[in-house]
Amino acid sequence: MLPHMGETLRIQSAAGDTDTHLAPARPSPGPPVLLLHTWWGLNDVIRALADRLAGDGFTVMAPDLFDGRVFTRREDAGAWVDAIEGRAENNGSGLSPDRIEGRVKDVLAHLLAHPDVRGEHAGIVSLSFGAWYANVVAKDHDDIAALVNFYGGEFAPPDGIPYLAQFAEDDEFGDADERAKLAAGLGDEAIRVYPGTKHWFFESDRPEYDPDAAELAYARTVEFLRRHLG
Repeated sequence: MLPHMGETLRIQSAAGDTDTHLAPARPSPGPPVLLLHTWWGLNDVIRALADRLAGDGFTVMAPDLFDGRVFTRREDAGAWVDAIEGRAENNGSGLSPDRIEGRVKDVLAHLLAHPDVRGEHAGIVSLSFGAWYANVVAKDHDDIAALVNFYGGEFAPPDGIPYLAQFAEDDEFGDADERAKLAAGLGDEAIRVYPGTKHWFFESDRPEYDPDAAELAYARTVEFLRRHLG
């Protein structure tokens, strides 16, 4: 994996200070993109994705929503998220959905004000765990112009926000019937399903990684962001 080109910023927030990977557009300035990680945390794969998007002309911020914790085993990641969301004994982190949502909103505000940003509207790219927060924040902000969801639940986007949802065909966390209903309402251009793939197919450090599907999904993401962010 190539060295990261971005830098780490510490963004102050009433919900808790947040270390954030900043990858300025190359060339700068570029349209702003907020990148929200999976339940593995802000790992090298997410930082590399931010850097790659920066190379394609976007200024990206990827906040660390877990205060430095990175997981590789699904049992550990699942237990951590269960505790945050109140389904298991508190993990001592002090995190909660409300606090994470607050941090995401504060990082978004910082992103939109950054000098390496061009334009007044942002896109959000979210993966799995991050998708719920992307949807909630998008509902509360009129400066979101594009929303991309990688296998993060079969939800309808906020009214009026361009949406691209990219799903694994064989997703143990997904619901194929709900996906079909969503596609019927939004159309095939908004709902993309990748044959033969599983949850996490987009992440190169996972055994479920599918390089062909991942490259196609990335190309569609960049095209979608360029179309709606300029």
